Amino acid sequence: MLLVFITLAATFTPIFAKLSVAEISPLSFGFFRFGTAAILFFITLKIRKQDLKFERKDYPRLLLLSLLCIPLNQFFFLSGIKLSFASHSGIIYSLNPVYAYIIAVLIRYEKFKLSKLFSILLTVLGIVFIFYENFTATQVNNDVLTGDVLLLFAVLTFSMYLTLGKNIIEKYGALKASTFIFLVGSIFYIPLFVYDLPNLTFANLTYKGIIGYFYLSFIVAYLAYFIWYYALKNIQVSKLTTLSNISPLLTVLFSIIFLGEYISLFFIIGSAITLIGVFIMHRVSIDIS
Repeated sequence: MLLVFITLAATFTPIFAKLSVAEISPLSFGFFRFGTAAILFFITLKIRKQDLKFERKDYPRLLLLSLLCIPLNQFFFLSGIKLSFASHSGIIYSLNPVYAYIIAVLIRYEKFKLSKLFSILLTVLGIVFIFYENFTATQVNNDVLTGDVLLLFAVLTFSMYLTLGKNIIEKYGALKASTFIFLVGSIFYIPLFVYDLPNLTFANLTYKGIIGYFYLSFIVAYLAYFIWYYALKNIQVSKLTTLSNISPLLTVLFSIIFLGEYISLFFIIGSAITLIGVFIMHRVSIDIS
């Protein structure tokens, strides 16, 4: 049941995000989403009688993680998905382990392994195919291309957050570290929210936007976070990584069913190449470990 929950949480995140930003301005929605999640984390922290004290040397890293996780990631993700498609988001976010590995190599957390180079090249080729059809003069495709680029930056900031935050979370625990990051990140988000206030309106809000807000705030940002870390401790990594390869495919499928998104031949080819590259990356990592 945990595996099913994690898979579905990842699968429907782009779909509900697409529905929500169609009714609420993306920048304002991101503030409401993580503001709610931050409060839920803080309440949970107090119930478990933990504090928010950290060693002084760790505060710069915590502040950087707060900036990456909330204002930067949410700006790129929600702004990107408003312009692009949920199906594109599902495939692009599958690049997370590739990004995370490259970042870990660059900051010398890991050593570069030639066995992973082929996987990286495959994912690059896949993304080129996905982007190719949007290099046209039409306004619609320009919007989609812009959205896809924003989504790439969303994955980059999230991968940086995961890689740079690994030691902090291992040192202090997921709850304590995440509570600080979500609270401070929400404070960092306030200037974006204030800037976006003229665009904030609930005139177009329907049950779809409300359900999307509940899903992304409570189910994904709060509940799925705990379940993911619990799963890492109790479920084989091979099973988790296999399901992480299934989620993008399910996102594409449900995007067609629920959102009526059009899937082109270039997108199919690019997605297949990208997911094969990510899958090989996972397998190599498992074999090495």
